[in-house]
Amino acid sequence: MKIVFTLLVSLFFGFTAQAQDYPIKPIRMVVPYSPGGGTDTVARLMAAHISNALGQQVIVENKAGASANIGTEFVAKAPADGYTILVTAPNFTTSEALFDKLGWRFEDFIPLIHLARYGNFLVAAPGTPFTSLEQMIARAKSAPGTLSFGSAGTGSNSHLAMELLAQRAAINVPHIPYKGSGPLKTDLLGSHLPLGVDGLGGLSELIRSGKLKPLAVLAPKRSSLAPEIPSLGDFGIQDVDGNGWYGALLPAGTPAAVVNKLHSAFAAALNAPEIKDRMTSIGVEPVGGSKEDFKNYLVGERRKWAQVISTAKIKVD
Repeated sequence: MKIVFTLLVSLFFGFTAQAQDYPIKPIRMVVPYSPGGGTDTVARLMAAHISNALGQQVIVENKAGASANIGTEFVAKAPADGYTILVTAPNFTTSEALFDKLGWRFEDFIPLIHLARYGNFLVAAPGTPFTSLEQMIARAKSAPGTLSFGSAGTGSNSHLAMELLAQRAAINVPHIPYKGSGPLKTDLLGSHLPLGVDGLGGLSELIRSGKLKPLAVLAPKRSSLAPEIPSLGDFGIQDVDGNGWYGALLPAGTPAAVVNKLHSAFAAALNAPEIKDRMTSIGVEPVGGSKEDFKNYLVGERRKWAQVISTAKIKVD
């Protein structure tokens, strides 16, 4: 019994010392998407600030592929020592419902902090006859299946946000998947596609210039970054929240003291004026909050999107 007690005490003080000394080597921040996208941009903003705060280099590594599952699995299987961080986006809350086989599960992670949110905006092509959400819904109901919408891909956050609106509004609007936002915007501008959904960062200039018609942000409240664009709540639709997010997670089993130290560093970064300004410039809003807040948010997102995916019978090839 005395030996067991001694071992437990040694382990306790070992973990405490580890947390006090942490970090003693570079930290790897894994982004399961390609360089240049929103997740990558946010991760690099955070990495630079946290590196200065902790006194160790924070290296961003892009491990893209398989709808973000390659990088996510890599972090799930990494040592739980605080030296591998996942910075990810909504695929994390939809993959378990979209894929039959995954090399990771939600329980493999500790949610660290909700970094940012962004709105998904429903826009209409210049050649469409409607200028409001109400007109679009009326048209969709009068001629089911004749209006289609495009997104950056099957199972993307923008795709699912519109599917949720279609389910709540009882309309049939077929989905046209694109390989990214670029081809989607090209077809919208040419009026080859009547409707599209994308984040503000990719649409703001086209909306401001009048080249695309904004119908609504797919959320109950207006975006503070585009307050002139109505929300679904303005039309009495309060139960559709299609906002996207960016967040940081750690492998399950990471010592609590290390988790807390990292959370404090990320929270401080989000409060830095230069971080807030840069995030706003790319169409995202800093969030922050506690670890528990972020976990509860993710649990709700998983539940919501699993139901949407099941109802719409969405499959990913």
